[in-house]
Amino acid sequence: MSNTCITVSCKDWISTVSIDNPPNNYLDKEVLAELNKTISEVHASRSELRVVLFTAAGKHFSAGIDYAALAKMTKQEAGHLAEVGYSLLKHIESLPVPVIAAVKGETTGAGLGLALAADIRIASSDTVFSFPEARFGVPPIFGSSQRLYKTVGIGRAKELLFTGRSVDADEALKIGLVNSVVPPDALDEEAERLAVRIGNNSLSSLRSIKMLINYGLNEGYETGLKEEVTAFSEAFNPDTKQWERL
Repeated sequence: MSNTCITVSCKDWISTVSIDNPPNNYLDKEVLAELNKTISEVHASRSELRVVLFTAAGKHFSAGIDYAALAKMTKQEAGHLAEVGYSLLKHIESLPVPVIAAVKGETTGAGLGLALAADIRIASSDTVFSFPEARFGVPPIFGSSQRLYKTVGIGRAKELLFTGRSVDADEALKIGLVNSVVPPDALDEEAERLAVRIGNNSLSSLRSIKMLINYGLNEGYETGLKEEVTAFSEAFNPDTKQWERL
């Protein structure tokens, strides 16, 4: 497979990363490797980057893993795939700037897991979400079991993972799986509009906000509160004057 499975475009402070692996945008090892490489290069080369926007070509955001191909893997091959995906999504999650996923069509399994690694999800009204792994005899992959319950709550996450049932866009909005739902023909425009609105804000503030929320999630509520005090005082450091940089 050529490197065209992932494309990237940069405009102002926004980098748009698009998956193009037709017809289902499966996250196979080539796509995962190219995504990781692309994200690393974009972050390293753009010091003023403020927003990363994930999109996909075709009808679907990503149907996740090709389970027919997965069934042919050895234990070592499956373990390697899981490790690569885990590392990629941790990389996305730890990017210092906001990440938006614009999802549509089939957004299932590892594809939904990828969307959960983003900070904000905007969905087309035709999006269908599910974690079908229970029907295939495997557990969730790429950290989905952990990110899902942090997003929709423990009881809801268990129900969705145990049943493997599909969730439409309206229900996804109701349970907090996505932040907003828009008509299919408006998805790209609305996602870009959101990215621009976020990107027009202070880079230092965006970085601080993301760092503080992730810090609280990973280290605990009290630790997050104390870190916020430190971050606010550092914003007035005379060497940076972050509060003046809009």
